[in-house]
Amino acid sequence: MQLPSMTLSKKPKIIIWLVGLLLSITQPAWSKEPPKVLASIKPLQLIATSITEGVTVVDVLLPPGASPHSHSMKPSDARKLYEADMIFWVGPDMETFLDKTLSGSKKATSVPLMQESRLKLLKSSEGKEEVHDHAGDSDHHHGEYDAHIWLSPENAIAMAKTMSEKLSKLDPDHKKQYQENYKAFKKAVQAADKRNITKLTNYHSQPMFVFHDAYGYLQKHYKLNVVDYFTINPEQQPGAKHLTRLQDKLKKAGNSCVFREPQFQPAYIDRIIGGTDASVAVLDPLATDITVSPDGYIQFMNNLTDTIISCLKK
Repeated sequence: MQLPSMTLSKKPKIIIWLVGLLLSITQPAWSKEPPKVLASIKPLQLIATSITEGVTVVDVLLPPGASPHSHSMKPSDARKLYEADMIFWVGPDMETFLDKTLSGSKKATSVPLMQESRLKLLKSSEGKEEVHDHAGDSDHHHGEYDAHIWLSPENAIAMAKTMSEKLSKLDPDHKKQYQENYKAFKKAVQAADKRNITKLTNYHSQPMFVFHDAYGYLQKHYKLNVVDYFTINPEQQPGAKHLTRLQDKLKKAGNSCVFREPQFQPAYIDRIIGGTDASVAVLDPLATDITVSPDGYIQFMNNLTDTIISCLKK
């Protein structure tokens, strides 16, 4: 049997139409390359990973053990910044080395979370009892507010919301996924936070000393009795007068706990705690040993809580 003849002029049009149809059928919806997301520090990477689950992997700028207070840019860092489509960072109050670098970047969308999220910010050092509701204004002076914003579960949820909104705008194809991930993150963090509040109830009065002035949000949220800290700036040696006063406070506190940080091991801590009844533990505000996963931030906060309780029990 002979197929009906087809004129030459119609054949190319039909072939083009068939190729187009096949491409539309076989081309997967996710074939568009997902955005390359970069976080400045590990805690932000943990939060962002919860929001990007099922879409893309979040890279981190600072290597394990590095401090955002003193990090120096390397060629590998510059490469990560150049390749990123979106960069989440705390802001110039924390990653001072990033401020000028990101202002000159043309490709990546820079998101300084301290400025672009609805956070409850604490005043730095002395003014810790004053809370400022920060809703996107970038007029606050450098260092006026405590930049360790990720140590508040409420602020973590607010930052996750910002991440979800920014990513949805950059990558509308996955908007629904980002929104659902945010809802799941919020629910999970609130549940874990409720458990941690209950676990810490019996330890509100127990005296504790921290390495540097980084735990204001944790202290306020969980009603911890942080008597003092060794230094405001972990990069600088505290003065002799401050260390003498600190040693007196440690002796008066009796059964207390001193928390080191893995990024810093100054010899003066051993000198100060010698002859006191203080127990010593390591508290890591940068989540160095936490596995990057969708529930990584929750593991991080649980780990901080358990470390505090374990030391204060002694």
